[in-house]
Amino acid sequence: MTSPHSPTLTPADIARVALKRLAELGLPPTPENYTKFYNAIAAIKSPTDKSDAELKSAYQVLFRVSDVLDGMSDTSETLLEDLVRGGEVMSQSLDALRSRTDPTAVKEVLSTLIESTDSVCQTVSNSHRDLQELKSAVDKIQSDLAINRKTLEQDPLTGALNRQGLEHMLAREVKRARRGQLALSVAIIDLDDFKQVNDRFGHLVGDKVLVHFASVTKAVLRESDVLVRYGGEEFLLLLPETDLNGARFLIDRLRQVNVKTPFFHQSQHVDIRFSAGVAELKVEENGHAMLIRADEAMYRAKHEGRDRVIFAD
Repeated sequence: MTSPHSPTLTPADIARVALKRLAELGLPPTPENYTKFYNAIAAIKSPTDKSDAELKSAYQVLFRVSDVLDGMSDTSETLLEDLVRGGEVMSQSLDALRSRTDPTAVKEVLSTLIESTDSVCQTVSNSHRDLQELKSAVDKIQSDLAINRKTLEQDPLTGALNRQGLEHMLAREVKRARRGQLALSVAIIDLDDFKQVNDRFGHLVGDKVLVHFASVTKAVLRESDVLVRYGGEEFLLLLPETDLNGARFLIDRLRQVNVKTPFFHQSQHVDIRFSAGVAELKVEENGHAMLIRADEAMYRAKHEGRDRVIFAD
């Protein structure tokens, strides 16, 4: 149940698009601006398992951001021009007031000063209204971005995060663990003999098995834990504030609940067992190194007989 793959841009392609968008918006190609646009475009174009409609929706949000930036630029430019003009008139009027003593001339200067002040006030008022409207547009875009990000980072079959979503969560949790000197563990789970399920019952039933297992796993996890569809029949559990002992307890609990919550197809029990590798973040390593150790432990579990859990050193 995968959608046709969309073409993936190369890093060079993404870089060219990012620079083009910066030029169109008149933004300086600073490292910060370039990085923001590069990451935004890469996040939209990199996923190969997203439909054309999902990618189109993400692009629409990006273009709306550009429109709002253009609107803010126009409003700010108009406001500055009117303030400069009004300031010049006020300055000239004040100079005239200091040099004139004739009541009629003073009255004319005051009238000019009042008109200029009214004009500046009207410009500020209009600009304030425009900026309020732009703020509302930005708030709506932020909401849409959250929805699009969830769509791009979510596995459409199981509702778990996909690998792209994992990248975001892993970076955040590693940073939080470092900052608060907290434990962080990860478990990589592979369903044993899943190919036999597909061969025996078909891929549609295989998909239902994956959805069932994901639901069972979500019921065991805490609210702070993260479930990821890591591969075809592989899942990853990101476990904040959890050491190896805590991870052991959770995996044991998952095994028990999985056995007590069997999957049935046409009244026939489909046995679901899994092998897992678990690793805890070390002081000197990054998040990806932790994943590699957990992955190696999972493969050891597979080679040593399946239906078991190996804890990385």
